[in-house]
Amino acid sequence: MHAELGVDIRARAEEPTKSPLLLAISQVIAEGKWVRLEKTTYVDAAGTTRIWETAKRTTRRSTTTADGVGIIAVLKRTLHKDCMVLVKQFRPPLGCHTLEFPAGLIDDNETAEAAALRELKEETGYKGEVVGITPVTCLDPGLSNCTTYIVTVNINGDDPDNLHPSFETQKGQYNMVWWLGPYN
Repeated sequence: MHAELGVDIRARAEEPTKSPLLLAISQVIAEGKWVRLEKTTYVDAAGTTRIWETAKRTTRRSTTTADGVGIIAVLKRTLHKDCMVLVKQFRPPLGCHTLEFPAGLIDDNETAEAAALRELKEETGYKGEVVGITPVTCLDPGLSNCTTYIVTVNINGDDPDNLHPSFETQKGQYNMVWWLGPYN
Protein backbone atom coordinates (compact mmCIF):
# COMPACT_ATOMS: atom_id res chain seq x y z
CA MET A 1 0.00 0.00 0.00
CA HIS A 2 1.39 3.40 -0.99
CA ALA A 3 0.63 5.55 2.03
CA GLU A 4 0.72 8.91 0.29
CA LEU A 5 -1.80 8.01 -2.44
CA GLY A 6 -3.69 5.24 -0.68
CA VAL A 7 -3.21 2.73 -3.51
CA ASP A 8 -1.60 -0.71 -3.73
CA ILE A 9 1.37 -0.51 -6.12
CA ARG A 10 3.20 -3.74 -5.21
CA ALA A 11 2.41 -5.56 -8.45
CA ARG A 12 3.66 -2.67 -10.53
CA ALA A 13 6.82 -2.18 -8.45
CA GLU A 14 7.85 -5.78 -9.12
CA GLU A 15 7.76 -5.19 -12.91
CA PRO A 16 9.77 -2.00 -13.52
CA THR A 17 9.89 -2.54 -17.28
CA LYS A 18 6.13 -2.14 -17.60
CA SER A 19 4.34 1.17 -18.00
CA PRO A 20 3.85 2.76 -14.58
CA LEU A 21 0.82 4.88 -15.09
CA LEU A 22 -1.08 4.39 -11.94
CA LEU A 23 -2.73 7.77 -12.23
CA ALA A 24 -3.83 9.07 -8.88
CA ILE A 25 -4.51 12.79 -9.07
CA SER A 26 -4.91 15.29 -11.88
CA GLN A 27 -5.37 18.89 -10.76
CA VAL A 28 -6.12 21.90 -12.99
CA ILE A 29 -3.63 24.70 -12.31
CA ALA A 30 -4.83 27.19 -14.94
CA GLU A 31 -7.15 27.21 -17.94
CA GLY A 32 -7.47 29.51 -20.93
CA LYS A 33 -9.35 29.51 -24.22
CA TRP A 34 -6.95 27.11 -25.98
CA VAL A 35 -5.03 25.22 -23.27
CA ARG A 36 -5.28 23.97 -19.73
CA LEU A 37 -2.30 23.41 -17.42
CA GLU A 38 -2.60 20.39 -15.13
CA LYS A 39 -0.47 18.90 -12.39
CA THR A 40 -0.62 15.11 -12.45
CA THR A 41 0.53 12.97 -9.55
CA TYR A 42 1.20 9.32 -10.33
CA VAL A 43 3.14 6.31 -9.10
CA ASP A 44 5.88 4.96 -11.39
CA ALA A 45 6.81 1.30 -11.91
CA ALA A 46 9.29 1.42 -9.01
CA GLY A 47 6.61 2.69 -6.62
CA THR A 48 7.89 6.28 -6.52
CA THR A 49 5.35 9.09 -6.46
CA ARG A 50 6.02 11.57 -9.24
CA ILE A 51 4.54 14.91 -10.28
CA TRP A 52 4.25 16.01 -13.91
CA GLU A 53 3.01 19.29 -15.33
CA THR A 54 1.02 18.86 -18.53
CA ALA A 55 -0.53 21.20 -21.09
CA LYS A 56 -3.81 19.93 -22.51
CA ARG A 57 -5.89 21.31 -25.36
CA THR A 58 -9.33 22.61 -24.45
CA THR A 59 -10.40 22.39 -28.09
CA ARG A 60 -10.34 18.62 -28.64
CA ARG A 61 -13.53 17.53 -30.39
CA SER A 62 -15.40 14.45 -29.22
CA THR A 63 -15.87 13.32 -32.84
CA THR A 64 -12.17 13.29 -33.80
CA THR A 65 -9.29 11.04 -32.81
CA ALA A 66 -6.73 13.85 -33.09
CA ASP A 67 -6.59 17.57 -32.41
CA GLY A 68 -5.18 18.65 -35.73
CA VAL A 69 -3.24 18.08 -38.91
CA GLY A 70 0.28 18.91 -40.03
CA ILE A 71 0.60 19.12 -43.80
CA ILE A 72 3.64 18.13 -45.84
CA ALA A 73 2.73 19.95 -49.05
CA VAL A 74 4.75 19.19 -52.19
CA LEU A 75 4.40 21.62 -55.09
CA LYS A 76 4.81 19.82 -58.43
CA ARG A 77 5.19 21.79 -61.68
CA THR A 78 6.13 20.79 -65.19
CA LEU A 79 9.80 21.51 -65.97
CA HIS A 80 10.51 22.44 -62.33
CA LYS A 81 11.87 20.46 -59.43
CA ASP A 82 9.42 19.62 -56.67
CA CYS A 83 9.49 21.89 -53.63
CA MET A 84 7.99 21.90 -50.15
CA VAL A 85 5.49 24.59 -49.24
CA LEU A 86 6.05 26.17 -45.82
CA VAL A 87 4.37 29.00 -43.95
CA LYS A 88 6.10 31.82 -42.09
CA GLN A 89 4.10 32.88 -39.03
CA PHE A 90 4.71 34.84 -35.85
CA ARG A 91 4.51 32.53 -32.83
CA PRO A 92 4.10 34.30 -29.47
CA PRO A 93 5.50 31.40 -27.36
CA LEU A 94 8.80 31.74 -29.25
CA GLY A 95 8.64 35.52 -29.62
CA CYS A 96 9.61 35.34 -33.30
CA HIS A 97 8.56 34.24 -36.76
CA THR A 98 8.90 30.54 -37.60
CA LEU A 99 8.99 28.57 -40.82
CA GLU A 100 6.65 25.63 -40.43
CA PHE A 101 4.47 23.18 -42.26
CA PRO A 102 0.91 24.39 -42.79
CA ALA A 103 -1.23 23.02 -39.98
CA GLY A 104 -4.46 23.48 -38.08
CA LEU A 105 -7.17 22.03 -35.92
CA ILE A 106 -9.71 19.50 -37.13
CA ASP A 107 -13.26 20.86 -37.02
CA ASP A 108 -16.14 18.90 -35.52
CA ASN A 109 -17.27 16.05 -37.83
CA GLU A 110 -14.39 16.77 -40.25
CA THR A 111 -11.97 14.13 -41.48
CA ALA A 112 -8.23 14.65 -41.21
CA GLU A 113 -8.00 14.69 -45.02
CA ALA A 114 -10.67 17.39 -45.33
CA ALA A 115 -9.03 19.43 -42.56
CA ALA A 116 -5.66 19.21 -44.32
CA LEU A 117 -7.07 20.44 -47.63
CA ARG A 118 -9.01 23.24 -45.90
CA GLU A 119 -5.99 24.39 -43.87
CA LEU A 120 -3.71 24.21 -46.92
CA LYS A 121 -6.11 26.48 -48.84
CA GLU A 122 -6.54 28.88 -45.89
CA GLU A 123 -2.84 29.19 -45.12
CA THR A 124 -1.27 29.01 -48.59
CA GLY A 125 -4.01 29.49 -51.18
CA TYR A 126 -3.15 26.18 -52.83
CA LYS A 127 -5.56 23.37 -53.66
CA GLY A 128 -4.11 19.90 -53.36
CA GLU A 129 -4.68 16.16 -53.34
CA VAL A 130 -4.10 13.98 -50.28
CA VAL A 131 -1.61 11.21 -51.10
CA GLY A 132 -0.80 9.91 -47.61
CA ILE A 133 -1.71 10.12 -43.95
CA THR A 134 0.01 8.82 -40.82
CA PRO A 135 -1.65 7.25 -37.81
CA VAL A 136 -2.36 9.67 -34.97
CA THR A 137 0.95 11.05 -33.72
CA CYS A 138 2.03 12.87 -30.55
CA LEU A 139 4.60 15.54 -31.37
CA ASP A 140 5.52 16.58 -27.83
CA PRO A 141 4.23 13.85 -25.48
CA GLY A 142 6.47 14.94 -22.61
CA LEU A 143 4.64 18.25 -22.46
CA SER A 144 1.14 17.88 -23.85
CA ASN A 145 -1.66 15.57 -24.91
CA CYS A 146 -1.85 17.20 -28.36
CA THR A 147 -2.23 14.71 -31.17
CA THR A 148 -2.06 15.18 -34.91
CA TYR A 149 -2.18 13.44 -38.24
CA ILE A 150 0.67 14.18 -40.64
CA VAL A 151 -0.93 14.46 -44.07
CA THR A 152 1.06 14.47 -47.31
CA VAL A 153 -0.52 16.57 -50.05
CA ASN A 154 0.58 16.98 -53.66
CA ILE A 155 -0.14 20.35 -55.26
CA ASN A 156 -0.50 20.48 -59.03
CA GLY A 157 1.34 23.72 -59.74
CA ASP A 158 0.15 23.65 -63.36
CA ASP A 159 -3.51 23.76 -62.32
CA PRO A 160 -4.90 27.26 -63.15
CA ASP A 161 -6.25 27.53 -59.56
CA ASN A 162 -2.69 27.14 -58.26
CA LEU A 163 -0.88 29.55 -60.62
CA HIS A 164 -1.57 32.64 -58.47
CA PRO A 165 -2.74 31.36 -55.08
CA SER A 166 -4.16 33.76 -52.55
CA PHE A 167 -4.62 32.68 -48.97
CA GLU A 168 -7.09 33.66 -46.30
CA THR A 169 -5.47 34.65 -43.02
CA GLN A 170 -7.50 34.65 -39.86
CA LYS A 171 -8.06 37.89 -37.97
CA GLY A 172 -4.83 38.96 -36.27
CA GLN A 173 -2.77 36.39 -38.18
CA TYR A 174 -0.17 37.16 -40.82
CA ASN A 175 1.26 34.42 -43.02
CA MET A 176 3.85 34.33 -45.76
CA VAL A 177 4.20 31.31 -48.05
CA TRP A 178 7.72 29.97 -48.64
CA TRP A 179 8.92 27.35 -51.09
CA LEU A 180 11.76 25.08 -50.05
CA GLY A 181 13.29 23.07 -52.84
CA PRO A 182 14.33 21.22 -54.77
CA TYR A 183 12.66 18.25 -53.13
CA ASN A 184 13.03 14.94 -54.95
